[in-house]
This record gives sequence, structure tokens and C-alpha cells, in this order.
Amino acid sequence: MKKNIEQRADLAALTKKEKIALDFLIKNQGTACLMTSNEIGRELGIGASSVVRLSAKLGFENFTAMRKALHNQVLGSGQPAPEQIPYEKLADTEHLSEPELLEAYTRNVENHIRVDSNRETEAKLQSVAGAILKAQRVFVVGFRACAGFAGAFVTMLTCCRANVFSVGRDQPLVDQLMGLTSKDLLIAFSFHRYSKDTFFAAQMARDMNASVAVMTDSFTAPLAEYADIVVINSVDNFSFFNAYTSLVMNMEKIVLLVGHKSIKDTRKRLADMERYLDKTNQY
Repeated sequence: MKKNIEQRADLAALTKKEKIALDFLIKNQGTACLMTSNEIGRELGIGASSVVRLSAKLGFENFTAMRKALHNQVLGSGQPAPEQIPYEKLADTEHLSEPELLEAYTRNVENHIRVDSNRETEAKLQSVAGAILKAQRVFVVGFRACAGFAGAFVTMLTCCRANVFSVGRDQPLVDQLMGLTSKDLLIAFSFHRYSKDTFFAAQMARDMNASVAVMTDSFTAPLAEYADIVVINSVDNFSFFNAYTSLVMNMEKIVLLVGHKSIKDTRKRLADMERYLDKTNQY
């Protein structure tokens, strides 16, 4: 039988810092299984190396393997949780009153924001913003629930720069992506259950040597293997839909950075847009 984290710890000779990390893992399993070694180190005031060494002393191949085991332990099983079809999740909360349901949802998304507000993620957001400004053209792709977020992202980016295109709405995917070059950037939105069309778009962009940035929920997501930059967004939820609050936060941070990095051009572009918006009486 596979040992759980506590059983492994009983057999390990740990330093003081490693014991501090272990205590945090055991007491905060639901949170810790979503954190990186750097995040745990910062939370505890110790080095990430202590967290990584702990995983080795507990007999795991690496920190990722320990985090996966911790996640499985949270689920109450040594095996990965069986994938739930969205409608099956409704049974998990049917016993809650409406106030309890809303409170649970709020706690969940607040935790997402806290977990995803870290230096590693923000460094990647800065990289995405830099890639957007460097690219000759920017293509944004997302399907189903992600289509709306991708569309909103295009609208916001268009306020900062020209040549930003939404992929997959009005024309076939292949037609829109033909002619990509190494000067172009594809930004792909895809979350569990991952869209095969978005995966194909990332694969096609990589074949044409375009840069690829991915907004997803796991480094093991299918399209992550084609990405130059992977931004992880926490979206797990107990209802039939993903919780996208963290994604929206990171989208807005990217646009904030793009606007800041090109503040003079963005200011002029917005002023020019305003003149034409006035003429159309759109607002």
C-alpha cells in the first residue's frame, strides 16, 4: 500500500526548515496542493530548496510528484480522482442552502486569487505583455466558454495596439492562421475539458514558428507543450462550470501592463478612438 505524506515523514530525518514545510503541507493540504515550491517557501519564510529537499526525503521523484500525491490525499484516495462530467458535479452541492452555496463559491474564488497572485505568475504576465508589444500581429483563440474571454481580451488589447485578431469566430480556423510567421504571437485560452480546436491552433502556430502564449490551468494541459509562455490560472470549481475569476484578473493585468509599457501610444490610440466613438453615438 502506498504511504501517505504523514507515514512517509515518520521514516524521514528532516531539518527544522523541512519540518516547518511538512507541518504546513499537512495542516493546509487543500491549499498546499495548488502551490509551487516558491510560493510555499515565501509563505513560510524559508527557501524553496527546503521544500524541494523535503519532497526528496519523503521519497518522491520531485516536488511535482509530492504535490500530486498531496492532491490525491485531499481527495481521500491514493488514486487520481475520476473525471466528473459537468452535470455530475451538481450532486456535490445539492445539500447546501443558497447562502451556504454562495459563501462556498466566494471562498473558492478568493483562494484562487490569493494562490495566483504570486511573483512567478506576475513575471509570466510581464513576459506575455512584452511579447504582445513585440509581435507584428497578435491572434487570440478560445472556444466555447473561453470564446467570450478571448473576445473580451481582443477588445481590450485593441485599445492598446493595432493588428489584434480574434480567431475562430467568423472564418475557419485554418484559413485564419495560414501565413503565421515567427514575428506573430498566438495567445490561446483553454481549460479543462480542453478544446481540441485550441490545441490544434497552438500546434499549427508552433509549426509556423510563431510565438505561443497559453492561458490554462495546468502545465500538463495538452496545448502547454507548444507554448513559449504558460500562465496557470486556478479554475477548479464545485459546480458544472469552471470558476474564471482568476483568469479575468490575469487578463486585466496583462492589458494593464501592455498599456503601461506603451503609455504614449496607448493614450494617443484611445484619444483617436474616442473621436470616432463620439461620431457613432455608441456611448
